[in-house]
Amino acid sequence: MMRRTTAGEWGRRCGLLAAACLGVWATVSAAATPPPAEEPPVTLRRFALLVGSSEGGEGRERLRYAGSDALAMSRVLGELGGVAVADRVLLLEADRKGLLGALERMRVLVEAAAADGVRSELVLYYSGHSDAEGLLPRGERLTYAALKQGLGAVPVDVRIAILDSCGSGAVTRFKGGVHRPGFLMDAASQVRGHAYLASSSADEVAQESDTIGASFFTHFLVTGLRGAADASGDGRVTLHEAYQFAFHETLARTERSQGGPQHAAYDIQLAGSGDLVLTDLRTSRVRLTVAEDVQGRLFVRDWGNQLVAELQKPAGRRLALGLEAGRYQVVLERPSQRFEAELTVSPKGGSELRAEHFVPMTLTRTAARGGTDMRAEALSTGEPVVLGDMPSVPFNLSLVPPLATTSLWGGVGRNHLALGVLGVRSMQLQGLGVSAGVGWVDGTVEGFQVSGVANVAGGEIFGLQTAFGGNLAFGGGTGGQVSAVFNMAERDFTGFQVSTTANRAAARLRGVQAAVGINLAERLAGAQVGLINISGDVAGAQVGLINVAAEVRGVQLGFINIADDVSVPIGFLSIVRKGRFVLELSADDVMPLSVGIKYGSRTVYVLATTGVGIGKDSLRTFLNMGLGVHVPLDAADRYSLDVDLSYGSWQPNFYGSGPKNTLFRMRATLGWELKRRFALFGGVSLNAYDPSSQDEYRDVSWLPQWKLGRGPGGVRMWPGLLLGVRI
Repeated sequence: MMRRTTAGEWGRRCGLLAAACLGVWATVSAAATPPPAEEPPVTLRRFALLVGSSEGGEGRERLRYAGSDALAMSRVLGELGGVAVADRVLLLEADRKGLLGALERMRVLVEAAAADGVRSELVLYYSGHSDAEGLLPRGERLTYAALKQGLGAVPVDVRIAILDSCGSGAVTRFKGGVHRPGFLMDAASQVRGHAYLASSSADEVAQESDTIGASFFTHFLVTGLRGAADASGDGRVTLHEAYQFAFHETLARTERSQGGPQHAAYDIQLAGSGDLVLTDLRTSRVRLTVAEDVQGRLFVRDWGNQLVAELQKPAGRRLALGLEAGRYQVVLERPSQRFEAELTVSPKGGSELRAEHFVPMTLTRTAARGGTDMRAEALSTGEPVVLGDMPSVPFNLSLVPPLATTSLWGGVGRNHLALGVLGVRSMQLQGLGVSAGVGWVDGTVEGFQVSGVANVAGGEIFGLQTAFGGNLAFGGGTGGQVSAVFNMAERDFTGFQVSTTANRAAARLRGVQAAVGINLAERLAGAQVGLINISGDVAGAQVGLINVAAEVRGVQLGFINIADDVSVPIGFLSIVRKGRFVLELSADDVMPLSVGIKYGSRTVYVLATTGVGIGKDSLRTFLNMGLGVHVPLDAADRYSLDVDLSYGSWQPNFYGSGPKNTLFRMRATLGWELKRRFALFGGVSLNAYDPSSQDEYRDVSWLPQWKLGRGPGGVRMWPGLLLGVRI
């Protein structure tokens, strides 16, 4: 260590001396020698379309981890793969039309970002169902020929397709690929072509695992991209390294699985030099560095017990993994030995893991059942728990741990009934746990936890947690959490969270969050109902005063809605980053002059219009609000159809005093964009005028009207016309 430090110090000193000498020489000769012109570097812009589709149609089992696999790939490409948020599209549960539409969207995005001297790449990742003929998003076949055609329409230099689905290897033999050299991300590279990676061969199934919470191929591909595949040790993971790592690890973990061995496949046709770099760990300061003296199979889990990396670590090789900052638990497995370590990865420089950090784990002798080595099978999962059958202690009576009946059995056991005064603790609960204070379970809960203050489950819960204070499930689970203050689930949770103050799901929530205060979710498939709702991607609905989300496949209903993209925003103010905001100037049979705005998502918008009409004695003002749908009629959205419904008040004079009249309108307009952000539109309307009993304005329109009902008053109806300019 001293030798390296001394050499580094001498290097720095020599560098400073050389820099000083060069600075003096440059000052003296600057007038005689003009500075050389710098050649502008060739830059790279990478785009990514990430698709997760759980449904494969009738007769095919629903996948559990297609969406989370796509999210994991999105994260690693964003953190280490150089893909900016604006250049990344995450598509969940889309059908064939949605997938093709997303490819068209990528084409438009790439064309808009084109610049001289900038190389472009497109990464398509698909996790879902497929067969030998094509992909099967939601059971609708997209042939491999159509997929390649859609990818070919995107004007990029390199296309990389990663397909994690059954029989996806058929795409690699569709045209008979030939392996050619890859390319390096440098200024000398001018490369074009494609690379297809498939998780399985043409006649194999692609398997996913509840143990790792992902598909095998994606799990190991993401681990490799985070640095485990960096065989050269240069801090970069190339296409070849990532494929080789995922291939061998997937094959090793599936050789004895029920689905049989799974062989990844590839078709690489790239012309250029070097190798394609997929991720670069040198751009990240948040790393877990594994020292040379660590040897064996590593299982890295975050503090929510989510397996984030798994790899075989050879001795003598230094390894770096690009991870998020936080606390981690690492299990090291060797033949007949198992060790564990806990550490924190700092956001400023990361952390180093050495052999001295590990402590031995106790392994309980187990018996083989039906010829299967259960101990070896359990070890291969990487679960950081003691192996073997846990003794059953049906009844646990506790004043406060460790003053409990389970102390007679060494403080461990599976309880079916756990009763506590100030607190009760069980290693595992299968039944009912009741405490006036705190109920704590180190492992899983299968049943009910009821406490006066708080419930804590170290593993998953399959049932119900109820407390006056709060509920915490480190392992997520399936069921419900009900409390007066807060509920927290650190991993995927399926069911409901109900509280008066706050709910938080640190991973994915499938179900409902309901709170008088705040709901927080990393990803949501269901509904959030509360005063403030905050989530990542949403497939369902957010209902509250303020709703905030990333991509929303569903409805945001609130006073203020904020999202990157949303299907249906309904509220007074909807701010959609990828949405529409247009200004319209128009004239129609009611108002010779009106000004309106449309804002919302790309398909659903809120309409607000004010206009002026000419009466017999004075000007009349009109104000209305409505909701509409925007339908593009071509891929570039140059031609479009807008249909909206609105409700407004018609006042008899310009100053707004006097009785109000009511006007309902349904409009259908066709738009033609002549230049970007400038379009002409025209269309028809259906109007229903309900006059005030004090002021029936008969000349509301110059077009013929008909009256519903007899006698004075009554609703007047007529078809109208309108023309305008959209900016």
